[in-house]
Amino acid sequence: MSTANVPMTSSSTKLAVELIRCTSPTIQSQTEQARIAISQMRHRLNLLEAWFGSLEAAKSSLDGKTVLEIGCGQGDMTVVLAWAVGPAGIVNAIDPAPPDYGSPETLQEAQERISRSPLGVRVNWRRCEPIEALQKESKLRAADYIVLAHSLLYMKSTDYIATLFRALITAASISAESASPRLLVAEWGMRVSTESARAHLFAVQAQAAQPLRSGNVQLYVEPKTTMELALKAGWRRGEESWIESPDLDDGMWEVAATRSMLITDDTYPTTRDVVENLSRVESGSVRCMDVWTAVYSRS
Repeated sequence: MSTANVPMTSSSTKLAVELIRCTSPTIQSQTEQARIAISQMRHRLNLLEAWFGSLEAAKSSLDGKTVLEIGCGQGDMTVVLAWAVGPAGIVNAIDPAPPDYGSPETLQEAQERISRSPLGVRVNWRRCEPIEALQKESKLRAADYIVLAHSLLYMKSTDYIATLFRALITAASISAESASPRLLVAEWGMRVSTESARAHLFAVQAQAAQPLRSGNVQLYVEPKTTMELALKAGWRRGEESWIESPDLDDGMWEVAATRSMLITDDTYPTTRDVVENLSRVESGSVRCMDVWTAVYSRS
């Protein structure tokens, strides 16, 4: 096991633009919408680089493979995975959220848009509870790679994550098609490499303490806890890496969401404390905290 920092590459930026043009042809270049879409897509490509070492290695490893993506959301990571698996591969992308979840584009709208693109034939969308689906659907168990990219904080508890990790091990053990899948994990690492990202960390802590009904954060979980849950479930620890303060708007969005909590409830002690912390550290633009990535294999 080794840990390293992953730099952003110019190749990921160029490819991000190409994937946006492929899956979102109506987005006008040189607009704020295009900037946000490209930054989100580039980050998902950087996750591939973190897991595999380079985009070339990721493409070679994933080509023709079956990928199970848990917590696919609007499909940013799904698009990157669909590109990587090639025409002979498939991405089974599942998410339990309702079709009207998300803004400004809902889950259903985003997934339908991607399905209409040339990459759409490589994606099988499923709206279902992941653990139940693994128990019932054999095709979801036959995965060469399992991806959880920025989906852990949406889950209801660490107990649920532990059960999911065990379910994935069980699914692999009863699947004849893929006996040794790799588990690829990426999540906000609850670590800051620049002070301007500390507001993002405080905002996540506040929302985890009092989750917003339709918020992006339902749980606070650190990399050490995720690793312990994976190892206890039977996964073997592999490479870990960090992406320092990625150039995304998520930190700013979560700070804004946390401040909105005071409008509906200004009596919750943890919320008040964290918002006071936000006021102390927030100045100018809000950067994102660091992202932790890890690769696991079956023990």
